[in-house]
Amino acid sequence: GTKVGTMAFFPFMLLLVDRLRERWSLLDVSLLAIALHFSLNAGHVQMIFYIFLALGVYLVFYLVRDIVTKSETWKGTVRAGISFSAAALIAFTMVSDKYLSVLEYNSYSIRGTSPISSVSASGEQPSGVGLDYQYATNWSFSPGEMITFFVPSWYGFGWNIYQGPLSNNQPVRANTYFGQMPFTDAPQYMGVVVLVFAIIGFIRHRKEPFVQFGAILIVISLLISFGRELSFLYDFMFHYVPFFNRFRAPSMILVLVQFMVPLLAAYGVQSLIDDGRMTLPPHTLKRWRFILIGLGVSALIGLIGKGFFASMYEFFMAPQETSRLIAARIGNMQVATELYRFVANAVATDIFFAALFLLLSFGGMYFYLRGMVKFSVLAGILLFVVTADLWRAVSQPMELHNQRQQEEIFTASNAVKYLQTDSTLFRVLEFENGQPPYSNTLAYWRIQSAYGYQGAKMRAYQDMVDVVGLRNPLLWQLMNVKYIITNQPDSAAFLGLAFEDGQKKVYANRLVYPRAFFVNRYEVATGLEILNKIAKLEFNPRDVAYFMEDPGLTLDRPHPTNTVEFVRYRIQDFEMNVTASGNNLLFLSETYYPKGWGAFLDGKEIPIYRMNYLFRGVVIPEGTHKLVMRFEPESFVIGKNASLAANILLLMVFTYVGFDYWKKRRGSAS
Repeated sequence: GTKVGTMAFFPFMLLLVDRLRERWSLLDVSLLAIALHFSLNAGHVQMIFYIFLALGVYLVFYLVRDIVTKSETWKGTVRAGISFSAAALIAFTMVSDKYLSVLEYNSYSIRGTSPISSVSASGEQPSGVGLDYQYATNWSFSPGEMITFFVPSWYGFGWNIYQGPLSNNQPVRANTYFGQMPFTDAPQYMGVVVLVFAIIGFIRHRKEPFVQFGAILIVISLLISFGRELSFLYDFMFHYVPFFNRFRAPSMILVLVQFMVPLLAAYGVQSLIDDGRMTLPPHTLKRWRFILIGLGVSALIGLIGKGFFASMYEFFMAPQETSRLIAARIGNMQVATELYRFVANAVATDIFFAALFLLLSFGGMYFYLRGMVKFSVLAGILLFVVTADLWRAVSQPMELHNQRQQEEIFTASNAVKYLQTDSTLFRVLEFENGQPPYSNTLAYWRIQSAYGYQGAKMRAYQDMVDVVGLRNPLLWQLMNVKYIITNQPDSAAFLGLAFEDGQKKVYANRLVYPRAFFVNRYEVATGLEILNKIAKLEFNPRDVAYFMEDPGLTLDRPHPTNTVEFVRYRIQDFEMNVTASGNNLLFLSETYYPKGWGAFLDGKEIPIYRMNYLFRGVVIPEGTHKLVMRFEPESFVIGKNASLAANILLLMVFTYVGFDYWKKRRGSAS
């Protein structure tokens, strides 16, 4: 959803930058800041990057063109660039309470730090930042898949409704995509009618600067979208353009192609409409008739001879080789052969509808050019055809759910109800067929999970998952995992079946450790050594904790009478009553994050130490104390104040512009 919310304001930005090239206006700069603000506020950083890239290409293109043609308009282009930079700075400041914290977090996330598995022989972690190249390029768009712009099912489409021998002739939902990407729901289809009009628009208006810019942006976006499949431009961006290596899924940049193609299509439609204002020569009308006859014959073949187009598909996509590609995804050659026939028929259907939609569009245009229909009729035909064309594609991957199914999602299961009866502080881990699902569902019922989905996880956490694995009982102790939710039986001796409801089973971890406990001593080891010790179950967490650097602490062994009691526990702060028998080391099953968290013992700040690679620890002196931990990042405080100031500034600018406009109107009236 944030992708749409971010890109929605791109047209207004492009319009305002274009206006600022022609004439500087304080109102336009302010409106540009507002548009940028709303886009930034939606929060999809990768889409924001693409918007800035597109506007950068726009300004550079016009500046180079101005210089080459020795036009004085270069001053306006430079002015627009400076105005855009100022508006972007204001817009960023308006949401800096959000972004400064994210920017600070970036260097501690999987998008800003290399994995610990890439440490050198000397134990040093590489200084490079950003995502792993292989991971970042998983969704690279293949050049061959550009054919799906015209025929969406060419590489299997994505989600389909299959009905045939494999399903006893019952309709079932199946993903038949077999292209280069790991999986996809649907192709990058923009509508064959829109695409053909865009090609016409480019050919007929190729000398116009904006059309040239649109074509250049489309080419650049396509080349970047290819990722590792055709990597020369993507690799340059990945290695040398700031922040670019934080983004994954190169195919996502095709949003710029999908934005520019309809604009070029508008040029195409307009150029053909302009032809209607003049008398067309006989050879042009003859060409139109040949086109309509060709489209009509193609549509007729698709209607009564569907096998012809399916055979044509087999010529380009050999059945045996393509079936092997499908089998590589589903693991069954016999099923793959049947799915290949299904895809071939879908391609034939696509070609039929492409011919039909183009016949209707060009037929309407032909009769308009001949003066046989009015413009309103032509507009209605084009609107209907484009909508029908796009609806065929966008409706296919949709999975409709009724209201009852939606309500069931937010209905607590019996397993959840059982967990809610436990009032202690604990975490759970969920497994489906032996693997933890990418799900944050349990958070809806305020049940804390040791796993879930986050696209920019903390690097330290991901290192723990990569090296140790989430099936490790020692890690469960460190993570305060009290319950295991699974759909499979588990015979581990330390797990006891606590609740069962159908396939859903809840096991109680008999070896669970509390959220915080005292530790006898500490030792020093490298990060990778600590993770390997956890993976191999080599230590007792109550006896020893591992530091990555020696803090030089003098500790006493805790007495069994030591106590830890949570008084309050919230996301950004918690309070505990602790009793120590000496200078004791307290381990907390909370993620260590060096920015913003503060520990206060009886109101006085004390250091927080990084323990067992991922977790926190503090030293508690003898006696009974109140320990409070609060998350108060300085970056947020600075951003909050800057945001408030920027919003007030922009409000003052709009007030001034409005007053100035009112004064001029009043003066002209008098």
